[in-house]
Amino acid sequence: MVGLTREGGDRLGTMRRALPLVALLALAAVLPAAAASPQTGFAFGRLGGNIRPYSVLIANSGVVHIYGAVKVGRTRVTPIQLAALNRVATETQFTILPATMNCHATLPDIASTFIRVGARTVRVHGGCVPRYERLLKALKAAVRVSDG
Repeated sequence: MVGLTREGGDRLGTMRRALPLVALLALAAVLPAAAASPQTGFAFGRLGGNIRPYSVLIANSGVVHIYGAVKVGRTRVTPIQLAALNRVATETQFTILPATMNCHATLPDIASTFIRVGARTVRVHGGCVPRYERLLKALKAAVRVSDG
């Protein structure tokens, strides 16, 4: 039988010794990918300008996290609300919006806003993108934002 005898070398023994190394290399290749898994859920907020920044994160579970100068009326979003947000993101064709947009005649001291859906983030300086504004309004309404 080929590979099981000493005549051509002990191929089975070599394979047995190599197996732990192969398993270790496979594990090493998978771990960084797991640590860098893509973001999920939604996030939105404002940054820059002369006003305090904030961000609101909505996890796939519906849990809402806030950071910065913002208050929300909901700390959890229902699955139905998440589905509605996904629908608005699809209807507004969020995935094909440019990553950054600067609206004409917007002063530099005006804050920019951002929306993240999954791993894709779009930033807008000004209010000239109706599709973006529609999704931002829906996100704010879902968590009842009061950003002062």
